[in-house]
Amino acid sequence: MTRMVDVRLTVNGKACEGRCEPRTLLADFLRDNLSLTGTHVGCEHGACGACTILCDGEAVRSCIMLAVQADGADIVTIEGMAEGQRAASAAVGFP
Repeated sequence: MTRMVDVRLTVNGKACEGRCEPRTLLADFLRDNLSLTGTHVGCEHGACGACTILCDGEAVRSCIMLAVQADGADIVTIEGMAEGQRAASAAVGFP
């Protein structure tokens, strides 16, 4: 039986937590545990960039990073970037 670990992160400004196997990729954790399906897995080697997120302000490929490596981190996904864009547009009067 595989041991499960707790992962706590701030994702798009909200505190989140979940349990996963230690070998779970961050992209899979975001998609499967947190239902943030905007993060896509393309090549699974970190080359295509479809899984890129911001982790503590740095662009990283979530398909080659383990969820446990992100424990305690501040994550921004494409959903969070879209929210930021909507907020910025509203501030200048665009729909």
